[in-house]
Amino acid sequence: MKFLKRILIVILLFAIGASAYTWFFIWNKPQLNVKNADAVKTEAADLFAAYSTNEKAANTNYIDKIVEVSGEAGTVSKNAEGLDVVFLKSNDPMFGIICTMEEKNTQIKAGDKVTLKGICTGYLTDVVLIRCYKTY
Repeated sequence: MKFLKRILIVILLFAIGASAYTWFFIWNKPQLNVKNADAVKTEAADLFAAYSTNEKAANTNYIDKIVEVSGEAGTVSKNAEGLDVVFLKSNDPMFGIICTMEEKNTQIKAGDKVTLKGICTGYLTDVVLIRCYKTY
């Protein structure tokens, strides 16, 4: 009986240690430097077309990757955190690319031709990019 208790205590201590180790390294994992990283370059219309025709194939090429997308800004709004959200137009009049900017007050206006770099998180009815920066 004592032997069984010792084994359970050792297993419990091991589980606690492994959990703490995993939590520490995941919590302290460095963030990807989107601004200076290499990116997959594309046009807004091409990116949207890739997702609207074959989402699975587009996910293979773009999801969780840094994408540099060029296009015309349709609308620019602010999210709850005060960050600019730029909608890039596509060939579809209703849907396009939603880019949440990493910096505030990006000075982008509707109708501007812009190139933005961000992390692609997938496709809802629009393609979504997060942590975006304007490239010059």
